[in-house]
Amino acid sequence: MGSRSLFDPLVDAYDAARPSYPDALFDDLERLTGRPIAGADVVEVGAGTGIATRELLGRGARVVPFDIGAGMLGRLRARTPGIPAALGDGEALPLRAGVADLICYAQAWHWMRVPVAAAEATRVLRPGGALAVWWNDVDAEDERWWQRQQDRLEAMSPGYTRGYRTRPYADELRWTGQFAEVVTLAGRWVRRLDVDTYLTWLRSKSYVAAIGDQEQDFLDAERRSMLRAFPDGVIEEPFRTLLVVARRP
Repeated sequence: MGSRSLFDPLVDAYDAARPSYPDALFDDLERLTGRPIAGADVVEVGAGTGIATRELLGRGARVVPFDIGAGMLGRLRARTPGIPAALGDGEALPLRAGVADLICYAQAWHWMRVPVAAAEATRVLRPGGALAVWWNDVDAEDERWWQRQQDRLEAMSPGYTRGYRTRPYADELRWTGQFAEVVTLAGRWVRRLDVDTYLTWLRSKSYVAAIGDQEQDFLDAERRSMLRAFPDGVIEEPFRTLLVVARRP
């Protein structure tokens, strides 16, 4: 039986080059949920290789991570031995009602059917608990290298559009009627990485994998483009981090 996850075949690239999240995001998360991360019972859905998992653990949370990909969870367990990670779908979590203070989706909520996953989150949350969803998105619309990359992706990756994650996430959660309040915060940060790591980061993306036989052509074009934009080989990649927190009544 094949994996349910598009990302299991990409686990090595994902683990090697996906960015983590700025400290400010977790400070904002505590402020918007009205409680410290330390001591919280956290369910993390779409945990992947554990990038956000390790950040939450490092801040003292008790975390149970879920993912639909056995390969991704295998890497998470290898990086974080002893953690109670399990296969699980965010639309049907294998958990009793009212067991979590916080449910997190880091870089994963856009894969969910919002009404179904929101109802499941409110079932698993304790009264007053919160659903938190967040993303790192490249914030380079004004950069020629990014526009050239998006042109290539739209031409080469079936169904890809550069605005695929531009959605009214907070409104979608409000419209479910499940939450007492929904708040959004955004922040910006920059990471620096070499060209080879940058290309590994591109290979970790499902829509790059979808290019298929022409993927190496795409990556070769990206290498040339990035070295034109960053001749010293050190790429400065700007991100916008979006955090949406929905509080259960």
